Amino acid sequence: MLLLLALLLLCNNGIGDVEGSTIHDSSIVDLHALLDFKLGITDDPRGALSNWSNNTHFCRWNGVNCTTTPPFRVRVLNLSGLNITGKIRSSLGNMTFLAWLDLSSNNFVGPILTLDRLQQLDTLYLYDNHLHGTIPDSLTNCSSLALVGVIPPKLHFLSHLFYFNLSLNSIVGQIPPKLGFLSDLTVLDLSVNSLVGQIPPKLGLLSNLIYLDLSINLLVGQIPPSLGFLPNLAYIHLRSNQLEGSIPRELGQLLELKELFLSDNKLSGELV
Repeated sequence: MLLLLALLLLCNNGIGDVEGSTIHDSSIVDLHALLDFKLGITDDPRGALSNWSNNTHFCRWNGVNCTTTPPFRVRVLNLSGLNITGKIRSSLGNMTFLAWLDLSSNNFVGPILTLDRLQQLDTLYLYDNHLHGTIPDSLTNCSSLALVGVIPPKLHFLSHLFYFNLSLNSIVGQIPPKLGFLSDLTVLDLSVNSLVGQIPPKLGLLSNLIYLDLSINLLVGQIPPSLGFLPNLAYIHLRSNQLEGSIPRELGQLLELKELFLSDNKLSGELV
């Protein structure tokens, strides 16, 4: 009987004996942050957060993954594509061990949260929501960030950024010209937002860029000829804006070009 009891305890304890462990003070910070995040949820049609309660250690909650040794800290929060509705609470910024945050393809509303304390964050997906408001410069304090995020003016400080997708939101303002200094960027997708102003000519400095999608915004002015000097650019989607003038001849010199969508603008001329 004692052997059987020991085996049952071992099986139930799971990763790092997480169920039987005492929650350290640092872990309590993550627990409170997650519970506060849940308070901001107004609709959870799939019951994604149904086991987010004190009946279960928070490292076993849906969408949560923790470090494997005490004190157990949240490393991953992945709630993508669950039709969750609510606001992203700023308390998520207290989870200082968080490396992966994916809240994409939900119905989150309100401003983009401040993430300046998440020094270990390297993956951020917020696309396909209804976020708006001022985009915080503090995101650039997340020195490890390498994927997907927001458009702070100091974004060029994120030297490892290579995939940037903030499509399907309500982002306003202009495209920061200093995006052109992100030399590792291969994908830039800002489609289906409310961006205004012109396409910065400095995007022509993105020598590794393969995919550019600025479709369905409120962009004006001409297409910068500098885009035609990007040796790896294969996909250009600029449809449904208010672009005008002639189509730059330089685009016809892109040897890797596979897709060029320019419809629903005020462009003239032909691609040679």
